[in-house]
Amino acid sequence: MEYKSIEKPIVRESKVRNVFSKVCKKELFYTNLKVNSASEELLKSSKSLFAYPSSIGGGSCLSITKLSNHGKVPDTPFCIKGHTDPISCFEFSNFNDYVIATGSRDCTIKIWEVPEEGLIKDNLVTPLITLPKQQKRVTGVYFHPSVDSLFMSSTLDYTLDIWDLSSTGGQSSVIQKLTGHEDLIMSVGWNTWSGGDKLATSSRDKKMRLYDPRSQSTPIQTISTHEGAQGFKLCWADSNGLELICTVGANKSAQRQLYLWDPRQLQSSQPLVSKDVTTDSSILSPYYDFGTNIVYLGGKGDGIYYYEIEKNNAHHIGKATFGNVTQSAITLLPKSVVDVNICEIDRFLRLTASNSVEMVSFMCPRKSQLFQEDIFPPCPSGDPTTDCSLWFNDKQLKVIPHTISMKPDGVQSIYEVSEEEGGKSKEKDKLEQLSKLSIGTGGGDGNGDGNGDSSFITEGIVKQEIEGWLFNSYENRYLKIVKDKIYCFLNEDSAQAIWDSPVLNIKYVDIYDEDENTSGEEWSLRFNIILLNGKEHKMECATVKQRDAWCQSINAHREMKQQVDQSVVSPTMGEFHLVNTTPVAPSPMVISENNNNNNNKNALQKFSVPSPKEQTQQQQQSSESPNSTTPNSSTPKSSTPTLTRHHSVLSRNPSYTSLKSSGGFSKPPSSTSTPPSTFASPLSIAQTSTTSSSSSTPPPLRANSSTSSTPLNSSTGIKQSDIIIEGNLTELIPGLLWNSNTEKWYVVSEGMLYSYKNKSLKQLDPLETIHLEKAISAHKTKDIFTIQGFSFQLSTPNRIIHLLAKTKEERGSWLSVLRQNLKSSGESKPKSLLTRASTMDELISTPMSDDESNTNEGGIEEEEEEQPLEGQLSRKLPGIFSMWGQCFVALLAEDLFVSRNKLSTTPELRIQLSSISLIKKISPNEFTLYDAMNQVVCNFRTIAPTPDFDDCTRWIDGLEAARKRSIDIIKMFGINEKEVLSPSIPSSGSNGNLLDPTAEDLTRFLDLTAIKNGKQKILIQVKGKRKIRVRMVKLSTSSLNCHNSFILDAGPRIFVWAGSKTSRVNKAKALDFANRIRTKERGGKSTLIQLDQGRDEQSFDFWEILGGSSSDPIATTPTPEEQDTESIKTTIYRVGLDVKKNSLRARLAWEGTDWKLPNKEILNTKFVYVVDCVTEIFVWVGKESSSIQRKMAIKVALVLQAQKDRVDWTKITRLTEFGENNLFKEKFANYPGMLPISTTRQEIKSHVATSKVEHKTEALASRMSSTFVDNEALFTIPIDEGGRVKVWKIEDYEKIDHPQHLYSQFFSSDSYIVLYTYMQNNKEAHVIYYYLGRDSSINEKGTSAYLTVDLHESLVGACVQTRVVANKECKNFLNLFKGKMVIHKGKFNNYDSKKPSLYQVKGSDKIDIRAVQVEFSTAMLNTLHVSILRTPEKIYIWHGKFSLDAEQISALSIAENFNSTSTPIEILKEGSESNEFWSHFESLGGGKHKYFNDIMIQSSSIPTSFTYKPRFFVCSNASGIVEVTEESPFSQDDLDIGSVCILDVQSHIYLWIGNRATHRTKRTSMEVVLNFIETSKLGHSKEHTQVLIVNPYEEPIGFKSYFRAWCTSKYPKNKLPLVEKAGIPVEQVLKDYLKEIYTYEELLADPLPAGVDSTKLDTYLSDEDFEKVFKMTRTEWLKIPAWKREGIKKELFLF
Repeated sequence: MEYKSIEKPIVRESKVRNVFSKVCKKELFYTNLKVNSASEELLKSSKSLFAYPSSIGGGSCLSITKLSNHGKVPDTPFCIKGHTDPISCFEFSNFNDYVIATGSRDCTIKIWEVPEEGLIKDNLVTPLITLPKQQKRVTGVYFHPSVDSLFMSSTLDYTLDIWDLSSTGGQSSVIQKLTGHEDLIMSVGWNTWSGGDKLATSSRDKKMRLYDPRSQSTPIQTISTHEGAQGFKLCWADSNGLELICTVGANKSAQRQLYLWDPRQLQSSQPLVSKDVTTDSSILSPYYDFGTNIVYLGGKGDGIYYYEIEKNNAHHIGKATFGNVTQSAITLLPKSVVDVNICEIDRFLRLTASNSVEMVSFMCPRKSQLFQEDIFPPCPSGDPTTDCSLWFNDKQLKVIPHTISMKPDGVQSIYEVSEEEGGKSKEKDKLEQLSKLSIGTGGGDGNGDGNGDSSFITEGIVKQEIEGWLFNSYENRYLKIVKDKIYCFLNEDSAQAIWDSPVLNIKYVDIYDEDENTSGEEWSLRFNIILLNGKEHKMECATVKQRDAWCQSINAHREMKQQVDQSVVSPTMGEFHLVNTTPVAPSPMVISENNNNNNNKNALQKFSVPSPKEQTQQQQQSSESPNSTTPNSSTPKSSTPTLTRHHSVLSRNPSYTSLKSSGGFSKPPSSTSTPPSTFASPLSIAQTSTTSSSSSTPPPLRANSSTSSTPLNSSTGIKQSDIIIEGNLTELIPGLLWNSNTEKWYVVSEGMLYSYKNKSLKQLDPLETIHLEKAISAHKTKDIFTIQGFSFQLSTPNRIIHLLAKTKEERGSWLSVLRQNLKSSGESKPKSLLTRASTMDELISTPMSDDESNTNEGGIEEEEEEQPLEGQLSRKLPGIFSMWGQCFVALLAEDLFVSRNKLSTTPELRIQLSSISLIKKISPNEFTLYDAMNQVVCNFRTIAPTPDFDDCTRWIDGLEAARKRSIDIIKMFGINEKEVLSPSIPSSGSNGNLLDPTAEDLTRFLDLTAIKNGKQKILIQVKGKRKIRVRMVKLSTSSLNCHNSFILDAGPRIFVWAGSKTSRVNKAKALDFANRIRTKERGGKSTLIQLDQGRDEQSFDFWEILGGSSSDPIATTPTPEEQDTESIKTTIYRVGLDVKKNSLRARLAWEGTDWKLPNKEILNTKFVYVVDCVTEIFVWVGKESSSIQRKMAIKVALVLQAQKDRVDWTKITRLTEFGENNLFKEKFANYPGMLPISTTRQEIKSHVATSKVEHKTEALASRMSSTFVDNEALFTIPIDEGGRVKVWKIEDYEKIDHPQHLYSQFFSSDSYIVLYTYMQNNKEAHVIYYYLGRDSSINEKGTSAYLTVDLHESLVGACVQTRVVANKECKNFLNLFKGKMVIHKGKFNNYDSKKPSLYQVKGSDKIDIRAVQVEFSTAMLNTLHVSILRTPEKIYIWHGKFSLDAEQISALSIAENFNSTSTPIEILKEGSESNEFWSHFESLGGGKHKYFNDIMIQSSSIPTSFTYKPRFFVCSNASGIVEVTEESPFSQDDLDIGSVCILDVQSHIYLWIGNRATHRTKRTSMEVVLNFIETSKLGHSKEHTQVLIVNPYEEPIGFKSYFRAWCTSKYPKNKLPLVEKAGIPVEQVLKDYLKEIYTYEELLADPLPAGVDSTKLDTYLSDEDFEKVFKMTRTEWLKIPAWKREGIKKELFLF
């Protein structure tokens, strides 16, 4: 058999291969920087600040800017001034955001501390520390990433000084001077994540040097690197199992190159990996991200390159480009500043050539809202790990940065939820990393070079040594590794292991040494598993390759489990701690060195990870000691160096300073912190060569891995969080004389069923362990137990377990959980979302859905679910006498179990129906099963049949159905699975791309796009009488039938051809189906053409497409009655991925005919389905299916298509979920919108829509007479009165907190989310208003709606979502602000409060009133309302002569809110304005313009009523007939050019006629208004009401004055500036609409005469002109088909 392994996919798997870059908004740029571009270093940053050399002072100053101070930097900012010559280098401290070191050309080095508020008051001239002056110019300054006070500097004497800044006496000293360089030192890098003890440097002399600064001052390795004259730069990549150095330089041809070096193999002089990057001339700097293994390359140029680093490769992901905006420098911000909520993995600052700094984010797209811990490991907290003196004195001390979790509060990690819910397995994730980064055996050839296949074997057949009486033998066993345990089974189907062991209990794995006495065919294939308790399992493999792979896999799982379980704590400087016991895992370099140096063995033990037992003991000691500060610390011994707490200026960052207000990550507990995972690769197995030998003596054993001191663990260490269900169950134990019932405690966890004697023994070894993935069935049973309860049965391949639950709900819960883990669950259906242990109380209170309600008492239940096929039968026993014996037979899933009786726990015979080829009925009560070789497998005899019941037929039908389901279609069709999944399959062409057929494949495939474009055509038949069905037929006239309708889909045209004897129902179905194609698939763009057999108007195109003519004979058979007797077989195959076996399976999902269609619920999004309808084959692709499932489904469809009995015109149609066409939907019973045409008279009446009748003018006029009633009940409480409100602003697809002091102020170009919380029935309830600003973008409006849904899901309690549109706010929303709501123009980020602005205060009552900023012009003043003029010097409140008192009160309140600087407020009344007031408009508003004032009202011939509330109506025919509806409240946005809008202010009624309103709508609206005036009871009359016609973009000021904040921002540019025109009396316009006759010349005019309907121009001609123009009479004209008439009218320009 084939070994199951973690195989490499066809497409490279990577978590970060889709990383993309995004530049921040321009509002977040830092501009107006004065940068000294001649400086060697241009940009550096910390978490809070960034620095750049300033051009002020000739380059001797360093400018500091806070990251929070976006925008324009002052022209003369305050700087660090302390050097006499230009600054050449600078660097921020890793442990204090506000400490920075500078080096200058004046040979001085200074350490500075910047005030936390930044340099806002004065220049910084006094340094914190001044180091002794150097002999030559300083070229570099550096801080150690983990050690406090450890500082380095390089100078032009080509040395590197290491300083201890915490030296006593206040004078810092050089503790080591590194020599050996021959030219300028260009970069320095520490092995940050693999010990912090090695230092690599790059020099302009083209050499890289590796130092151990605590051991010697000269390099331990020197290697020549890039050949380019400009030099190179480097960084370490030493996290997540890597131990590499990345260098970036150029070759002699100036080609920029990326090299990867193994620091342990520098003597080879060749890099592991070499990648060409670019031909740019600039020097690139590398930046390493420890969380994702991405290296970024950037410098002076046009972009940032980024690569994913692996042990033996560097994969180019992409390049971040920025258009024409080139950059001068970049710097990587600390990891803690990224926003994990949007999966931002890194953030850079980028200095552009235009002297501005912008932020560039790199994001890894993830759909889940969980915390993505796999790409966000714990990051440095900003606290040092140890002190400089202690680090330097302890030569073996390994340190890594102190870290802190990045997980935000209240958010679940991706490792904390199940894989079914979108989570991940932490163990599996780390195992995959070990697989990629393993050093040693490659698993492929066992040569130990690491270049082989790095896949791990997880299960397979091996042999195990079995002790015998005389000699031992090796027998087949099935070995399997599941998470952290290894199991050995009797065979692959066994559900119970012979033995098992946690991988941590394995002491080591041995293989035999090679010598001249070993036999290559014997000992070289064996390996031994030695446990900590001394027990040994001797195994044998088929090949050496398999043996080495098993050894590597066991070691990797063991190492992975140690790393997952260990609680590595990197201590902080904050408290007392033991420096020498810092438990840091050794790096591969340390392992390599220790293997060659026996003196370091103690050091290796010294820094090894404590075992779980030791950790537990330490934690117990810590909890018992009240003075302990960390769980792994103990009282320091006198001989151990300790560190007392002190206040180093370089380590003032507390762990929580890196918290982000946007949700970054939470403050960690003070006692624990976790570093990022660092993997040491599995120790290698030396290559084994097979040599022949006749000796049978075993050679000496060689340990494959170092001996572990980990104590023997219990078989189970089940975490409570991993338990899905647990509880007491009663098990039936058969005996010789009688059966017994034993109560046990059962636990289901991670696919295992454990049984214990009782709950208190749960932490010990279980009585037995059942692997549920190997179990076959779990179902209810009856008549098993004699005691009261609810029984069920769990069946494994060789055992049947009878269990009893106390309640029906409890049994239902157990069955539901067990069924999720069965053998078939990996492929059959998605798992339910169970994430935590359920108590019995919860399970009883919340019954599972698969069980019926508990309505029985006394243990008696009613079985409602489908029972398994089972019963008592007779079986022919093997033997020469052919005797029959009684047995109990049960069909469980796809297996037939034969047992002695119903209570048996061990089946006598198990028959897999997949091995049965035939089930044959021998006699009325006897049937036989045959295998593929036509050999008898078993004979069964049932009870004799009766007229009412045939038991033999029941068994045969049930077994045959199960046999078909068990058949793997892939194997049955002979499809080579490896061929289909092979990457060698061409990706294009007629034989290549199975997922997207090309034009060459149109003979085999139907392409929906090709059909839409008319390149492919199909003929669809609508047949039947009682059951009307739709199917595709051959594209030929021979397919036509006079009894049916046919649809010819030719893309742009859809023909519906009806036979002469076709029923009306059949025609209706055809028209309905064709119309659905036209509207749903073509967007209404196709033309529908109806044709009837025998008519003269036959379409030549129709017959030409079919390849015939109208004279061809049409078939008259079969008749509809005969068609009803026919049925077309329909078969549905499901292609699934069996994740448990890592293989594909194609099974029969449904089989039947088109008389009984399946439900669409059979289609599951995780699978691909092949629907075979004989003449049509569909491939339906679920959204969550994999690419290999899709390829296999296409292959299955092609095999079906190639069957001999298949018609040659059968085609395959590929469809995606939610993209199904109508023909596919017809194959299912309950697709929405696919209801069949009813055939009864009563149903036809109820389903056929009646045509609408136009309303009479009087009826529409009566609607205008009825006043609008607002029924909205007021329930909100204003903010000022204690209402609980939270406001967010939408910005860049996120919701940002709106400043609380601006809660009542909004901006027209922004969208908002407003959460109102109140109490309802003593519980919290919520209303979410998503407020759409009038000028906000479509993206922001959509984002507000989307984020509203997210907010709804996160709230507890009743919640309602309400959409609020600007100027049409609902009453409850307005009541939150109660007369204080303000809407400013523009966006919040661009708002300038010092700029003069004008606000219109308008409303009908104290709730409705709000202030809206309008155009700064006197034309926006309104005598009916109040206005506020806001200037920096004064705030004016202007009262219109007829304004309401409530408006005046609200205006004063709003002005006082504006007045944050005690600006004087002046109240003016209309007519008494000061010159100062008008002067503001003259200087900024273009002078004094006409506005709607009291003079205009008084001079009107018709007096205005000030008590009448304006009303607004919309007249439209969108529903097919003209309707008049009232809009309240109304706004300018309600004016739709496709409608007629009516504004009624009593004294005037304005009819705003939209340009695109239909002729009928315009005429009807005028007639309705005139009728309304005659019949109105609201004070209207012909004498006191004037009706005026208003045209768009020409509105008079009187019309505009009744709309809130009228603006012209959305006017077409060609309509500006606005030209106002007085309204036209309606009588003058209506007479044009009543005219009926026009000449031909008048109808050709452009524009058409007023009142002419452009769609009916031919009707305006007189009969005489009509005959003259059309050359025919109107009677002859009406006989022409409608589609032909349109063409004639186009030719005559009457269209």
